[in-house]
Formats: sequence, structure tokens, C-alpha cells
Amino acid sequence: MRTVYIHGATASERSFAFIQKSTRTKHPIYLNYQKENSAQDNLAEMTNILDSINDPVVIVAHSLGGVYATYLQHRFNKVKAVVSLATPFGGSELATWGSIFNPHYQLFKDIRPTSDFIRNSLSIDIECPWMQVVTTVGDVPWIQGTNDGIVTRSSMMCRNDIDYTEVDRNHYEVVLSKRSVDIIKKLLYK
Repeated sequence: MRTVYIHGATASERSFAFIQKSTRTKHPIYLNYQKENSAQDNLAEMTNILDSINDPVVIVAHSLGGVYATYLQHRFNKVKAVVSLATPFGGSELATWGSIFNPHYQLFKDIRPTSDFIRNSLSIDIECPWMQVVTTVGDVPWIQGTNDGIVTRSSMMCRNDIDYTEVDRNHYEVVLSKRSVDIIKKLLYK
């Protein structure tokens, strides 16, 4: 089984260095994408990469990477499980605010709660075991509702077809958390 990593919107594969080293995954696959590209273009590139992999995979995704994982697990039966970290399944209120100041920024367009990319992902059935790690530390006062500094708790927990667990980290610390590593290891070494 191979491990596929999908980073968050403003990150890179390097954000998984601690997790990858701690889990000792062999031959990881990184699905990198550009925040300047549309979500559909990024998804098409990810699909092409996964098309070339014959092995079963487990996806570990941070933030927006988890929304991409929703589409990918639906397209590929080789996806055997997913662990998502602080994924905004319901979109990002912060992107809604950002759109006011920069309406042409592609990332804001794609991750607003009203975007087609977010709304369509919520209609996709989850077809494999999935654990969402909900981050519980952080608070930006101009985001309505409890949040981790980037994503609201309600957005992270709006799906009823996955399992949830909590870690006391903020949106960015979750990829550096030993508890996150333990959750991922449990899935990888079942």
C-alpha cells in the first residue's frame, strides 16, 4: 500500500515532512498543486498521476487537500482509506472575506462555501474508511463560529459519513502533531 499526501492550499509537500518521517512510509506520492490554478485543473492533474499508480493507496490530506481527496476516493477504488487534517468540507468563511478584497483570486473562488467545487464535493459519497482530524485551538474573531484560526469547526464537521477525532492544535500545527501521526499510523498499519 502506498501513501499519497495532498497538502493544504498555501503549503507544499514539505508540510508533511514530520508525518512522513514519523510514519516511515516508503515511496510516498505527493499530489502537489498550484493555488493559482482552478480546482478543476488541479484535480485533473491529480487524477492523471493517480491513474499511473497500480497499487492501493491511503491518502493523508491537510486542509483543502481533503476536499480534493473527496473527489479522488470517488474516482478510484484503489483509495483504501483517508485521513484528513483540518479539512474545510463546508468551505472557508475566510475565503468569503478574502473575495471582497481580491475577487479575482482563484483560491478564494474555489473554497468559498458557495463555490461549485465545495458544494459538489458535499454530494459525493464517501466510499472508504475516513478519519477527519478536527483542530480545536485558535480563534480569529472575524470568522463567525468556533475556528482553528483558518477553518470553522462547523465546516470541518459538516459531513455525516466520516469519523471524527479532535486534536488540540491549530490549523497549521496539526501537521506537526504526534497525535496526528498516531492516528495515521493506526490506519496505515491495520
